[in-house]
Amino acid sequence: MLSVFSQNSIKNFANCLLLICSLFLSAQNKTENILFDIHEKSYNAESKILDLVIVVDNNSNENIKGKIKITTPTGFKSILGQEIIVDLQKNEKRFISLKFFVGNNADAGDAHINLTLIDGFNQKIGEKTVIHQVQESSILQMTAETPQIFRDNNRDSLKIRIKVSNKGNRKLQTTLVFKIPDYSDSNHFIEQHGTLRPQQDSTFTFSFLPSKELLKKNNFTVNVTGFKDPDKEIFGNTRISVQSISHTQKFQDEQQNGFSSTTRNSITSSYRRVGSDLDMYQILGSGGFNVASGYVFISGNMFMMNSQTDPVINNTYISYRREKSEFTLGNISKLLELSLFGRGVEYSFLNSAKDKKLEVGFIEQSFSLLERNSFFKNGYGFYVKGILNPYNFSNNLSSIYIFKNDPYEKAKHHLIGTEFAHNFNNLWQTSSKLYGGISIYDQNGITKPSVAFESQYSGIIKELNLNGNIFYSSDYYPGNRRGSLQIQQNINLTVFKKHYAFANIFYSNYSPKYYFYQTQLSSDNVKMETGLNFAKTGSFGYSFAYQYQLERSNSYNTFLPKFQKNDLSIQAHRIVETTNWMSVNKKHSAVLALDLGFAQYPDEESQNFQGKINFNYNYRRINFTSQYQIGSYYLSEYAFSQLVDKNEKYKKLNTSLYYSSTAFKEKLSITSGLSYTDDNIYGKSPSAFCNLKWHARLYDFFVNSSLYNYSSANMRNNIFTIEAGVTLNLQKATLSTNKKSDLYAFAFYDNNNNNIFDTDEETASNYLININNIAFKTDAEGKILYKNVPFGKYHLKQSIQEGWYYDDQMLDISQYKLEIGIPLHQNGTVAGHIQYQFDSKIAVDFNPRANGITFSIFRNDTLVETVSTDDNGQFMLFLPVGNYSVSINTNSLPQNTFCDTQRTSFSVKAGELYVLPEFLIKVKEKKIHSKKFGKQ
Repeated sequence: MLSVFSQNSIKNFANCLLLICSLFLSAQNKTENILFDIHEKSYNAESKILDLVIVVDNNSNENIKGKIKITTPTGFKSILGQEIIVDLQKNEKRFISLKFFVGNNADAGDAHINLTLIDGFNQKIGEKTVIHQVQESSILQMTAETPQIFRDNNRDSLKIRIKVSNKGNRKLQTTLVFKIPDYSDSNHFIEQHGTLRPQQDSTFTFSFLPSKELLKKNNFTVNVTGFKDPDKEIFGNTRISVQSISHTQKFQDEQQNGFSSTTRNSITSSYRRVGSDLDMYQILGSGGFNVASGYVFISGNMFMMNSQTDPVINNTYISYRREKSEFTLGNISKLLELSLFGRGVEYSFLNSAKDKKLEVGFIEQSFSLLERNSFFKNGYGFYVKGILNPYNFSNNLSSIYIFKNDPYEKAKHHLIGTEFAHNFNNLWQTSSKLYGGISIYDQNGITKPSVAFESQYSGIIKELNLNGNIFYSSDYYPGNRRGSLQIQQNINLTVFKKHYAFANIFYSNYSPKYYFYQTQLSSDNVKMETGLNFAKTGSFGYSFAYQYQLERSNSYNTFLPKFQKNDLSIQAHRIVETTNWMSVNKKHSAVLALDLGFAQYPDEESQNFQGKINFNYNYRRINFTSQYQIGSYYLSEYAFSQLVDKNEKYKKLNTSLYYSSTAFKEKLSITSGLSYTDDNIYGKSPSAFCNLKWHARLYDFFVNSSLYNYSSANMRNNIFTIEAGVTLNLQKATLSTNKKSDLYAFAFYDNNNNNIFDTDEETASNYLININNIAFKTDAEGKILYKNVPFGKYHLKQSIQEGWYYDDQMLDISQYKLEIGIPLHQNGTVAGHIQYQFDSKIAVDFNPRANGITFSIFRNDTLVETVSTDDNGQFMLFLPVGNYSVSINTNSLPQNTFCDTQRTSFSVKAGELYVLPEFLIKVKEKKIHSKKFGKQ
């Protein structure tokens, strides 16, 4: 029995083994006879759908029942599920369509989708990997959660919240820069850094306590700029308006230039010591204040040295401006064709259209306001000037008459002239001056006429740029440039793309004549240059030029006795090369210029070599400059060097190093430098300076020092100068030339809507009122005060709070004191909410969001207000009585969503709540494209 049982067991075991081997060989043969591959692949970027067509070809003699398992990376979703059933008859070929949705959170780069075909025994028949390239998307958006902030407590810090959204598909490093305006007309910059994952929102919060000077402003703006790191590419910019609200505000002109001297009030006192025996005390300041009509501006400067008995007062005046007129009394500096400086009075008038201006002035030429000299001892003068279009620099015309009594020349000068500027178009501009004069000299009653003419132009003809000027004045012309002829012409021509050729020609003749000065001066200068400026190659730029220079003059004849009967002259020919370089990060820059040539000097028969090398290097706050010259470039250098040593050639070395920096959060400014000069004339002259300035809120403290050493031949001299002082920064004033009013207003609850404050009605305390862009909050009695308001029209902007509102109106302020009432009328309340509606099975991926959905409110097709939903998807607002319509802003909806309700009309009634119909936000559905294939 045992043997029979053993034999049967062995037989059964062998049969099982044979069956397993048969199945294994059959499966292996079946696998080898089944084709599993990718037949077609396409991607629709607009709908973000990846289409795959899989081919399964059963070439075996058995049926196959199995499935395709799908493994997807993050951000990919198989629309048909993760497993696809496969049932193929023998010798059947089938095409299977697969669809994948590529979400916004799919990582950029190569995405691997694994497809595995398995049979009913979970045996792997085939495997394929589909690689899809996800394009990189780095989209950042930033918004201010509260773009307008109202402040009524200056003790609290100001909090700014900025939301940044990463709409792309890769992790991004960001930097937000908060620019805070400072009291000193500069800005503070604060940085915050963050990392945002794909499809992530992050809120950056920044808090700071505004400075006292900043809080004095009615409103100011904080700018926030977003940068992508590490390239610092700007991706967004937003502004937050901060308004201080109180029941009393002072007018501040929003268009006023904060850098204007008329708004800066300061007083500076200083002490200066020069060398070992000179002490100087100085006080100076400037500032202005408003008056009922116009403003007054005062500038003063007074100093006194230990060698003086009387103080010197200059640059001191008082000016009163009122609408179209301006009066100035004190030191007057008038840069005219015949300039006048001294103490006097000036008046100007500008018409209402601001296209005509008249200026009149009388000036007695004394340097200081307080002088012991008799009046008119130093001469005097007056002028009258009329201008057409004074603020149009493209087209204007002026005429002027100037009279000057000159006791030094013992003459009375009369000068009359005209000036005009005209732009023919954007390419051609020109300006000209024409003056004629008569000078009456006391000596023998000589009368001398004179004339002067000047013309300038600039223009472009295709690639040719031209500009030049010419000036001529007769020998006895009493103006600032007497006996001169100057001609200058510049030409630039683009020759090869960014390469351009240039040529410059300059000629000058100076030969003024005087009756009281016997020696007649005469000099001529000619300089011509032509060359090529090559386009920048990488970090380098290069230019090459030829120069010709001629200088002739009789001013230096006495320095060389054997030439005193003849004019001295220098004639030179030079080659000039310039190379400039800037590092890639733009922190370093350098310029190397080289002049080489030959010159003909007065006492030389043959030509002499001359040359100059200039080098300049900049790195951040450091500047280094060095120059070495051999040979005289000008007659002055040649003549003075001949006095020292006729046998030694003129040489000059000049080297300087400058450094500037700030410390202690930019409160301390440091400027310093070293310099060394060595030449035949002045010898070896080292010098140094260091300036320190400490900036506080109300005070600026400064210390300036310099050391100069002079060493030439047998002469030695050291001069050390030190100056210390303090500046008191007073509160700035917003100055206006207009007439000004004080506006008093009070708000009350007008229960009976008669626009009159009745005895049984209450005043509105703590109510917000807006005039133009200035916000007020009424006091306990419902009153506000707006001070120093220039005459004009102002907009009382509608404001709705707590169920009450007032009507918009224009205020025409034309009196020095104005009182108005602001009746508040009861309004209605409107409420609404949103609701999402979608089928999760067929809806595409989206990020549901309740807050931040915005709606626009219209009245008679005019936008009156914009409101946003809160975290619960609700919104509420107060509106005056009337008919309105509301529409949802589709650009505020989450991606892949929409709303069928575009616009809804409604009516608002006083004291009633109106609930809008629910806004249903729907989600886009998946687009499933099916393909059916038969057996091939």
